[in-house]
Amino acid sequence: MLLLHLIRYSKTAFGFTTKQSSVKRVLKNVGNQKVALSAIESRELRFYKSSSTISGKSNDENPSEEEEAPNGSGSLSSLIQNIDMELKSFNKKDDSKSPETGSNPINGPNINLTSEEQELFNTLTEVIHESGITSTLRVAGGWVRDKLLATEEFQRGKFPIGEAGEVDRLTSKFKGPSSGRQGGKLIGVNDIKKDTMNTLVDPNDIPVDIDIALDDMLGREFADHLNDWLTQHGKDKISVGVVLKNPEKSKHLETATMKLGKFWIDFVNLRAEEYTEDSRIPDLMRIGTAEEDAYRRDLTINSLFYNINTGEVEDFTGRGFEDLRRGIVSTPLPALTTLLDDPLRVLRSVRFAARLRFTMDDALRNAAMTEDVRIALAQKVARERVGSEVDLMLRSQDPVGAMRLLINLNLASTVFPISGMDGDDKGQISEKIFAEGLHLLSTTHDYLCDCKITTPVWCQKKYVLGAASHGVQEIPLLQDDESRRRLWYASFLKPLRDHFKTLGQAETAKAGARQGKKASRSVVMKLMVDELKRPYRDAEAVELVIKCADDFTDLLNAGCDLSATACLLGNIRVVYHAHVEDDGTGVHTTCHMGPLEINADTEEDPVWLHTMEFRLLVSKVMQRAGPLWRAALILSLSEQLAMLENDQFSYTIEGDVFEESQGEAREGLIQKYDSFAAAILQLGLVGIWSQEPLINGKQITADGILPNLPKGPVFREVMDEQTNWMVTHPGGSTEGLVSHLRNVFEEFA
Repeated sequence: MLLLHLIRYSKTAFGFTTKQSSVKRVLKNVGNQKVALSAIESRELRFYKSSSTISGKSNDENPSEEEEAPNGSGSLSSLIQNIDMELKSFNKKDDSKSPETGSNPINGPNINLTSEEQELFNTLTEVIHESGITSTLRVAGGWVRDKLLATEEFQRGKFPIGEAGEVDRLTSKFKGPSSGRQGGKLIGVNDIKKDTMNTLVDPNDIPVDIDIALDDMLGREFADHLNDWLTQHGKDKISVGVVLKNPEKSKHLETATMKLGKFWIDFVNLRAEEYTEDSRIPDLMRIGTAEEDAYRRDLTINSLFYNINTGEVEDFTGRGFEDLRRGIVSTPLPALTTLLDDPLRVLRSVRFAARLRFTMDDALRNAAMTEDVRIALAQKVARERVGSEVDLMLRSQDPVGAMRLLINLNLASTVFPISGMDGDDKGQISEKIFAEGLHLLSTTHDYLCDCKITTPVWCQKKYVLGAASHGVQEIPLLQDDESRRRLWYASFLKPLRDHFKTLGQAETAKAGARQGKKASRSVVMKLMVDELKRPYRDAEAVELVIKCADDFTDLLNAGCDLSATACLLGNIRVVYHAHVEDDGTGVHTTCHMGPLEINADTEEDPVWLHTMEFRLLVSKVMQRAGPLWRAALILSLSEQLAMLENDQFSYTIEGDVFEESQGEAREGLIQKYDSFAAAILQLGLVGIWSQEPLINGKQITADGILPNLPKGPVFREVMDEQTNWMVTHPGGSTEGLVSHLRNVFEEFA
């Protein structure tokens, strides 16, 4: 660190590159001469001395090494004093583990390898021995961390006990400064997943990513050795993809990528780097040692290596194992320097705290709250990178904790820049919106966690899988990663959308003619697409969940919960039976009232007719929401629960009476939504968005049903009327539909 500061100072204060002899003379004036002199002989300084081949600067252009620093507050002596204080402060924290000391790594416990992993590493080891190369292969980063966390040693004490004897929770209602302690509620590991095309994926088929770092050759060179070895042993070569240097994509050295078995392997070099003040892209980049690479990483828990050659886990910072045991997120180097070098690391710290349910180190938390870090995050990091980190936070085990950390670290307004959208220069409205969004997200998350413990009937897997019709394949929301992630977005952003709803409509009417379709986008769409750079389909899905949640709320407030109860009490059911026809699988529909099967074409019982009107109202929302209807309904319920919880602060009643009334109100609200959802399942509305029309548009005119029907808006009315009739006459006949259309549109018959 001392050397890096001196290099920066020489470039900014003097305007030239410091020679090795000048640096040695300056460093001898620093108190800690052992560390300083060690730095002189390091690979870092030797590289810096010959950096003209990389940076394009020649040492021949430098002034005399005897040139002194200018006087004033920016003098070299003053800088050295400040650097010395920082170095001593950091060394007090960990006196013997500076990257300049050349200390040996601490070897950790063995990790349990799967048979596939062992076979992979055996292959790589044989390539080294039989090819006669001297490279040391190390698995770096997340794979090592996660393998250690799976062992018994690093699972102990996972949920630390607070002073009051309670488990510290990241998802608790605590509103003060949070360091990101472990939460008490988890959705859990899912056994059903979807890919980006909404197709079910077996987790066992998902490839495993492994990053392997090389110490003395390029990744593609080793990939060539691996392919030569495979050919010599009668195996097929593997195609190698080379990702060239691309600093804008955080690819600072080229990477060779290949798929070996179920593993996607990235071969990359160990790195050493230096950052400029105005960019998160390293100014200098070279192949480094394992120790240098460990210290340049974002967090100590991500700086661990698994040495394939020796089969040992290495901790070059000396703090990775301990932080992993204690559940601490901290940086290998001083936190403020680390975050200012690459401000994206502050978001990565939040993400790992939420994903692993770890605590943020005090120094890291204090550094993250500084204005300098917020400014650097806004100016140095591309919005695509910010959006990617937010998305990963909401995919983590504790999305509530991630958003709470962003708010408590004063980063929310930088990550979600909404203050300028309404002229709120002081950020007071933004702060209120973020607080409301966090409360709604927490309420939604807690409700889903409760559902995992006591699952409502309409969320139980056997009913979910058996309720869908029209060829729709549904899975429970608790196991649907993509829908649940969109629900987290919708929960956190709904207060923002509600705040700007009226204002946004007025602005759209004003600016739409001039700016076209882009001007008509809602604030949620603008934030997700323009600021977070998320895919347009994601933003559309999030807005759809929010809108349909409002639709469900309106239906329930209008009394549809009573209609749902009447449907359940009357045991009114619409049942879809799959059967095989000559042209494939078909669906036969039956309708029931109590023990009787009825004919939907002719039934005139008032209870049945009322239930079908209810079915029609709900179908409109279901057709819009599609597979996201469960997320929308739960968001609607969660918003009501959040409002109910807020209402408790307006009461003056205390004690058991209040607690009982509050609990009863909550239970009654949940039961109302449970009845409503159960009626949706019982009336066969799941999959209604995929229902095919009985009569297509050509048949309406060609078959003489409505031969005089003109083209234009009235044609759309006819098709909508057909859809409505099919909803209120489930399983109805084509003849019944034709008769209905001719009666309604008799002028075209």
